[in-house]
Amino acid sequence: MTSTTSTSDTAVAADFAPLFAPLRLGGRTAPNRIFQAPMSVGYADPDGTVTQKETEHYGRRAQGGAGVVITENFSISVAGRQMPLQTLVNDEDKLSGLRRLAAEIHRHGSLAIVQIVHAGRYAGPWDEYESRPRLAPSAVPFELTPGRVVTPQEMTPEEIEEAIEEFVRAAQLCERAGFDGVDVHAAQGFLISGFLSPRTNRRTDAWGGDFAGRTRFALEAVRRVIANTGPDFVVGVHLMSDERVEDGWTLDDAVRLAPLLQAEGADFLFAIPATFETMRLPANLGMYDRPGCALDDTAALQRVVGIPVVANGGLGDPRAALQVLETQQAAAVALARPLFVDPDWPTKVRTGTADTRRTCPCDPPRCLQTQLTGAVCASWPESTQSRGFLGYEPHEGAGPFDA
Repeated sequence: MTSTTSTSDTAVAADFAPLFAPLRLGGRTAPNRIFQAPMSVGYADPDGTVTQKETEHYGRRAQGGAGVVITENFSISVAGRQMPLQTLVNDEDKLSGLRRLAAEIHRHGSLAIVQIVHAGRYAGPWDEYESRPRLAPSAVPFELTPGRVVTPQEMTPEEIEEAIEEFVRAAQLCERAGFDGVDVHAAQGFLISGFLSPRTNRRTDAWGGDFAGRTRFALEAVRRVIANTGPDFVVGVHLMSDERVEDGWTLDDAVRLAPLLQAEGADFLFAIPATFETMRLPANLGMYDRPGCALDDTAALQRVVGIPVVANGGLGDPRAALQVLETQQAAAVALARPLFVDPDWPTKVRTGTADTRRTCPCDPPRCLQTQLTGAVCASWPESTQSRGFLGYEPHEGAGPFDA
C-alpha cells in the first residue's frame, strides 16, 4: 500500500497511534497491537500438510500489517482433528510445510503463532463420528448437529497423559519450524475447555470434581509446553471465559484461573465466551454478531493479570478497536473476518485510508458456509473468489515457494 501524505490523512492516522505501539509478548516484541485472530479457512491438504494456498493466505495477512498472525487451530493429532482440511502438527513429515509458513509470515515482519487444539468431543470428520471414538473428560451425550445426539468416550488417565504430551510435541514442532509461539486452545467446547466445565467433566478422579481437578488439564498442558520449549517461545491461551449456560463454567471461574495461567508462564490470553453447543441456546443467539461481544469478559481478565489480554469479536470498526486500548479493556485487538475480507485493514488504518477498506456484510457469512472445502468471502473481487483464496497478486508470489 502507498501511504498518504495529506494533512487530514496524517491527522486521522495519528488518532490510531495506540494500535501501532509495540507489544511485548514474553520474550518477543510484536510491531503493533493488531492480531490476526484464529479463523478456520481449511486450506491444508487432506493429509494435514501446509499448502502454498495456506502459506499465501497467512503471508498476505502479515503483508497487510497485522503485528501478530495466529493461524487457525492446527490439530495436535488425527484423533483431535475437527475439519477435513485442517492442518496437523503431529509428525516430522509436517515440518517442511510449517517452516515455509513461518518464514512467509516473518518475511513481512509479523510474529508467527500457531493455535494448537484437540477438538475433543467435536472431533471429526463428523460423518465418521460413530465409527471412531471421540475423546472427552466424561461420556456426556450432546447434540452434535441439530437432531443428532452423540456420546463421546470418557478418557482414561493414560489417554489424558498422552493428549498432554501431544500438546507438548506439537509446540516443539512449531518451535523447530521457526514459529514464535503457540496459542493453546482451551475454549469453544474443545477438549481442554471440556475439562473446565462441570457440565461436561463429571469425573471423580484427580482430573475432575472441584475447581482444582477440572483446571488441572489446562494448567498441566500449559506448564509442560512452557517447560519443554525455549525461554523466548511465546505461549498464549484461548480461554473459555464463560460457558453462557446454567451450571456451566462461569466468568468468575475464568477470573480465578487466569492468574494461575500467568503464574505457570502464559504470555497472553484471549477471553472466549460460549461453546459451539451453548451459542445455539435462545439466550445466546446472535451473540457473535454484536460488536464487542466479548469485551466484558476480556476486561475482567485484564484486570486480574499483568500479561496482555487480547480483545476479539466484532471489532472491525477501527474506532471501536482503538477505544478498547484507550479504555484499557485489553492490551491488543484481534480481527478475524475483517482481515479475511481485507488483509490491508491495518495498513489502511495506519495510513489514514480506513474508509477504503472492504467490509463484511453478508448474512449468513459465506466464509463460514465454505470452511469445510476452503473458505471464500463474498466481498472479495470475483477473480479472487474464483481463485478460492485471497493471497498475493500473481506477480508477487510467496517467498519460500519462489524458484
